[in-house]
Amino acid sequence: MEIDLLGTRHEVLADVQGRLKTNVELASADGKVSLVIDKDTRLIDKDEKSLQHIRVTIAQISPLPPEGADIIGAIYELSPQGATVDPPLRLILSYDPEELPEGLSEGNVYIAPYDEETGWGKSYYKRVDTENHRVTTQVNCLAKFAVLAPVGSTLSQSAPAPSSKLDLDAIPLEPALSSGKPTLAEFGRGICIPCKQMKPILEELAVEYQDKLKVVIVEIDEHRDLTRQHGIMAIPTQIFFDSNGKEVTRHMGFWSKEEIITQLKKMGIE
Repeated sequence: MEIDLLGTRHEVLADVQGRLKTNVELASADGKVSLVIDKDTRLIDKDEKSLQHIRVTIAQISPLPPEGADIIGAIYELSPQGATVDPPLRLILSYDPEELPEGLSEGNVYIAPYDEETGWGKSYYKRVDTENHRVTTQVNCLAKFAVLAPVGSTLSQSAPAPSSKLDLDAIPLEPALSSGKPTLAEFGRGICIPCKQMKPILEELAVEYQDKLKVVIVEIDEHRDLTRQHGIMAIPTQIFFDSNGKEVTRHMGFWSKEEIITQLKKMGIE
């Protein structure tokens, strides 16, 4: 069986029934993800066939966080999703304490699973290593997982994401839509990994198309009504609006500058 942790590949021994023949403790090259699996653990897919591989990757589309919580760092996708582990393996994720809401004790962070159909679930086991900034949970079904931090309305407002030099996240969406120019609006969160990757691209586009296009970043934590109004289900989500403020198309996840420019040309913006 091959286990791939963010590109770091490991070969482990398993029998035809998917049971491991040895104890396994593995980590990604950057140390951000670790798996601990006990000997005789059985790993099978949805069809109850033994797994040939497990892969851990960074999800490029981030679901909205559950009510009352922030997503800290990346969302990790364990695949094949839906595969089961008996007894549960231990998943260990590192986190950056600088990303935690102000005033939050590190001991309150936890890992939660996410399923596309049922949304965020609960984990009934956690161990937080505050010295090394790592949190452990048990996993019996492969899915997406993220480190979450509980927040209240006061905490979530006290640590806003840093604004860009162009203050794209300070531009109100409604005036942009009524400006008579097409608008590119991204709905996201400052600490979302693909959102961070998108920000410099949006900044460049705002400069290069400043006379032809409005570029806006909508922080979903600060604009929950707009987020619901536009049916945002995952972040980042980019929406193109025409000069009348009507939606033309939308995209979820990281969107390269070249692909965005192609869409601009389709809209007659060059």
